[in-house]
Amino acid sequence: MRVTCRPAVLGQALQVVSRAISSRTTLPILNNILIETTADGLALTATNLEIGIRKVVPAEVSVEGSTTAPARLLTDFVGTLPDDELEMTLDSATQSLGLRCARFDTHIKCIEAEEFPPGPRPDEGDRLEVALDELVGAVEQTQMAASTDEARPVLTGVLVQVQGQSLTLAATDGHRLAVRKLAAAGPSDLEASLIVPARALAELARVLKGEGGKVEVIISKARNQVFFRAGTSELTSRLIDGKYPNYAQVIPSKSSTTVAVNTSELTQTVRAVSLFARDSANVIRVKAQAGALTLSATTNEVGDSKAEMAADVDGSDIQIAFNARYVLDALGVIGEDKVELLFDGPLSPGLMRPPGKDHYLYVIMPVRVAMS
Repeated sequence: MRVTCRPAVLGQALQVVSRAISSRTTLPILNNILIETTADGLALTATNLEIGIRKVVPAEVSVEGSTTAPARLLTDFVGTLPDDELEMTLDSATQSLGLRCARFDTHIKCIEAEEFPPGPRPDEGDRLEVALDELVGAVEQTQMAASTDEARPVLTGVLVQVQGQSLTLAATDGHRLAVRKLAAAGPSDLEASLIVPARALAELARVLKGEGGKVEVIISKARNQVFFRAGTSELTSRLIDGKYPNYAQVIPSKSSTTVAVNTSELTQTVRAVSLFARDSANVIRVKAQAGALTLSATTNEVGDSKAEMAADVDGSDIQIAFNARYVLDALGVIGEDKVELLFDGPLSPGLMRPPGKDHYLYVIMPVRVAMS
């Protein structure tokens, strides 16, 4: 193998691909990145057998070949190189990868490509297309609501429901629920429910960054893998086996109070007031009455904070309490200048959404606390 490429481009791709590598693997080969020449340049692949990431970088291929190199060493070393032409040559007899760039002449011991576990290929299965920025936005708006508790594996995933021309993402940890609907292009009779690990989807934006247009989503025939592909980038994930709870039943169907408020002002207020809730389970109290929304938090040993802001309040006055972090998570991804809060009494779930729209819903369970 002999190829030449730019260190900056290669280094960036190595950083993304190496995120699929687990620090706890017992198989030495999984600490390596598969490097192979293709018609489009140099393909880099890494996997932890749960998630796989593949990226193709532009390169001039003089001699075809493949090998696997230690991910961390290669990524760190390439990241230090000057932006000069980098020539990589493999001695197939010794599996030594030579890297020549500017004043550097370096050799890295590699393991043969045949040792690398063969990954599933997205050649067969059901396919649909989604706008890349829409899908990345939908993932951002939902995956933070997934659970991190491995005791209930299905809740550590995001439910992806495919129904012909629409895609719905939903995630819950039992305390909050995020649901996002978006359009998709695919066979009108395609129906599927997949539970994709949230940690796999969290990598999607990084993997597909810089690619444009559409993402091709391919569901394997066996319904145990999903592939996301855009341009020269690809993310593969194993699916979580199990039945996802019926989340629709926790979405409030009615409300007695509706509040519309400026998103950035509410974000800043919650962030400031919640500093006084850090030592008391992060609970902030919310009070809505004609024309105003009041937020407060108290911790006996620390002090208290209260802030009132202008808001359009329609319906009954209400006092309710929430975990401030859950509120901030939603405000950070709602993507609109204003946010609508819907309540139906102090013990019913609260609902946050973009005003008058229902493509994105965020439900939070209230906290039972004594109200002043």
